[in-house]
Amino acid sequence: MYTVGRAAELTGVPTGTLRKWEQRYGVVAPHRSAGNYRLYDDEAVRRLSVMRSLVDAGWSAQEAAQRVVADVVAAEATLDRPEEPAAEDRFETIVACAQDFDVPRLERLLAEQFAVADVVSVVDDWLLPSMVHLGRAWQSGRISVAGEHFVTAAVHRRLSGAFQDLPPAPGGGPRVVVGLARGARHELGVLAFAMVLRSRGVAVTYLGGDLPVEAWVDVVRLVEPAAVVMAVPTVEDLPAAREAADALVPFATVMLGGAHQTGVEGAEHLGHLAGRAADSLATRLGAVS
Repeated sequence: MYTVGRAAELTGVPTGTLRKWEQRYGVVAPHRSAGNYRLYDDEAVRRLSVMRSLVDAGWSAQEAAQRVVADVVAAEATLDRPEEPAAEDRFETIVACAQDFDVPRLERLLAEQFAVADVVSVVDDWLLPSMVHLGRAWQSGRISVAGEHFVTAAVHRRLSGAFQDLPPAPGGGPRVVVGLARGARHELGVLAFAMVLRSRGVAVTYLGGDLPVEAWVDVVRLVEPAAVVMAVPTVEDLPAAREAADALVPFATVMLGGAHQTGVEGAEHLGHLAGRAADSLATRLGAVS
């Protein structure tokens, strides 16, 4: 549970606006403490975050509230997204694998792509754009949720294997902690970032997804990394990412990637090319590739 002040910090919505949205539009219905103070749970914070994003995208407050109240998931899906580029065969192949559950074809495709020496190009020019294309295929109904999970799981295994197969970084060099905040589970972007970073000679402590803020703080205080890297893949991840960034800034340089990274203040934004961002960070840290 969060106080109104903390909810305002996590969502980026001023307390006065938050109360207005609550009273005028019924976007959230806060709980009450024993002292009759408003308390907001994670779902309320999520709804307020989506509402803010819709308003920032040009919706009127009334229209945004109606969408959020009716169906917050559908409301989030209406947010402006980059236009889909023309489908290329190399992106369509992964969609075909998801449609047919074609294990041999998918494994061949991944083996061919990961055999390319330039891991930055693999990540930025094929892997992550392919996964965006796959997600859009699911949203449009071209593939099933099972097909999307089938491909995503295979890509996750391949990335994990590539990360593990890389030699350990030299002792005494910079260390970077990489992962996702509480509730965030879209790991492929941060895992790809971690893989490229390790390939450049940086010691990476990879924590995976859905890590509570208390655990983040414990790890960072123990490891004392040169930087902490998280991602904000969806608008729903914003509240937890803000909370984690606020907690970690006193202990380390905090860097953010992901589609909604600019929604978190007080951290360095890495941009939207994970491979190139990891390569640049390695150079900045003076790692030996």
